Amino acid sequence: MVNNQNTTELLIISTTFIVLLLGITLIFLFLYIQKKKKIHFIEKQKFKEDYAKELAKSQNEIRERAMENLSWEIHDNVGQLLSVSKMQLNRLELKVSNSNKEALQEVTTLVSKSLQDLRALSKSLNPVSIQEIGLIKALELETDRYNRLNFIKAKIKLINKPFRLDNEKETILFRIVQEFIHNAIKHAKASELNISLHYHDNNIEITVKDNGIGFNVDEKLAQKGIGLLNMKSRAKLIKAAFNLTSQKNVGTTLIIKCNKEKIAL
Repeated sequence: MVNNQNTTELLIISTTFIVLLLGITLIFLFLYIQKKKKIHFIEKQKFKEDYAKELAKSQNEIRERAMENLSWEIHDNVGQLLSVSKMQLNRLELKVSNSNKEALQEVTTLVSKSLQDLRALSKSLNPVSIQEIGLIKALELETDRYNRLNFIKAKIKLINKPFRLDNEKETILFRIVQEFIHNAIKHAKASELNISLHYHDNNIEITVKDNGIGFNVDEKLAQKGIGLLNMKSRAKLIKAAFNLTSQKNVGTTLIIKCNKEKIAL
């Protein structure tokens, strides 16, 4: 009888201990899950903030680069066209006759070309236009401008049927490519640039290649080159694969792969 009572008490104590242990385990598990949720929420909020900051920064840099291009356009392109127009007009002031009709037509053509360039330039000055005209058209305007100024010989190639990405991705991708082009001209001293946009079913692969002097990528990253780090961090922000290779006296190649799905914020 005593043994049965002891066994019962031991069973009660063991059961109570197990229940308490299970309860404590559940409490700690609940607290752990809550902590993980809180950390995930904080990380998600930080991602949203970083995403918004980088997007705003990219738009500002696009605007600044466009303003820089504006000064180049005015000085090297539109200014020259208007100067030639003025010379032609001065000639026409001396004598207007049938023989000057051809010169008058030349002036009309030059003025029309100037207006066309100014309209294209006004579109590029507004970063919102990337949302309106899309990544392809924005890159075409950018490369056309550099081609007109004879800074570099740039070409764009499309592979497969194009599709639009969300506005934020296209803005950041444009800024990455724009930074590459700027570096190719300013630092790499490149004379040729090739951009290909390969559209797959669920992603786009952008390849940008120049024939510049090249550099050591690892060394540049170790020196924390701002331009390269910005391109890499922005690609990571939109969950795009980023690969940059360079060979001295051969050139530099950038490959970006970006999914078409919208970023979940």
